[in-house]
Amino acid sequence: MDSGRLLRGVLRLLGAVLILAACVLLGQMLSRRLRERRLFLRGCHQGLLALMREIDYAASPMRRALPAAAEPAGPAAQLFLRAAELLAGSPGCTAGEAWLKALDEQPALADEDRRLLSLLSEGLGLSDAASQLKALELLRQRLEAAETGAAEQMARYGKIWRSLGWSMGAILILLLL
Repeated sequence: MDSGRLLRGVLRLLGAVLILAACVLLGQMLSRRLRERRLFLRGCHQGLLALMREIDYAASPMRRALPAAAEPAGPAAQLFLRAAELLAGSPGCTAGEAWLKALDEQPALADEDRRLLSLLSEGLGLSDAASQLKALELLRQRLEAAETGAAEQMARYGKIWRSLGWSMGAILILLLL
């Protein structure tokens, strides 16, 4: 009889640990998504700056400018590289179309970020360097504002999600005991 009671106690403890772990991991995962969004936007910003340099100073065609922009892009490098692959592999495809296709292949991208980054496709590789640089500068400013907003959101809500994971786990354990 004592072994049955001991077994139930061990199973309750194990269940409580699993509930707490699941809630904490959920809070960490939601917090990490906010951090990854900020890092992705920062990478896009750095890649955009590199793309602007390639267009302005090196006068590189988009076929070479996009891979060069991927180098400093960090977490967003795959987006620039994929656009370059699509541009090189699809005759008749414009740089803007390749960019939009590469954006469509990014499933984890938030709708607001997708709309913002799709602005890069407008006139990319179709107009002269001065016009492209003006459009890219406007996008750079919008991206910088989005990055700042994502950093503020991460600072505010990241801690909340982590704390909420611990709190909800503790509350569920207390309710189930």
